[in-house]
Amino acid sequence: SPRPVCRGYSAAQGPAPGTAALRPSPRRTMGAPWLLLAALALALALAAGAALAKDRPPRLLGGLMDAEENDEGVQRALRFAMSEYNKASNDKYRSRVAEVLQARKQIVSGVKYYLNVKVGRTTCTKSSTEVQDCEFHSTPELAKHITCSFVVYTVPWLNKISLLENKCQ
Repeated sequence: SPRPVCRGYSAAQGPAPGTAALRPSPRRTMGAPWLLLAALALALALAAGAALAKDRPPRLLGGLMDAEENDEGVQRALRFAMSEYNKASNDKYRSRVAEVLQARKQIVSGVKYYLNVKVGRTTCTKSSTEVQDCEFHSTPELAKHITCSFVVYTVPWLNKISLLENKCQ
């Protein structure tokens, strides 16, 4: 029986001018494994991210989140809160933060810092300028430690800062 003739191609001469080759292009066959490998890598990355996220609560846009005590914004908010606290106090001595109990922040039209701190009375009088170098009082009748909650609102790009809340007990 006669063999079918394929017009436009001969094994010896290759494709005829103006006709497409009957063999698939090497580029098309090599793309499929790379695409599969990229899809597999993406799936693994998403699965790993989901597994790591199980340990953390989901973050809500505009919700409160923990902040590091040594974060520059937290430190600025603490300095401002303590400055305002000392201005409002009738105490002869300056107070400063003895311990940060909790620091949280909330992104709003600026940043709100929610700070729970232990405040202690120092040996420096209010005329002193650098309170961070002041020691805490060691005598029990002068050593006054209280817990305070401050809410400080900042808009860094407008150089604005204000103390919204100051509760001490």
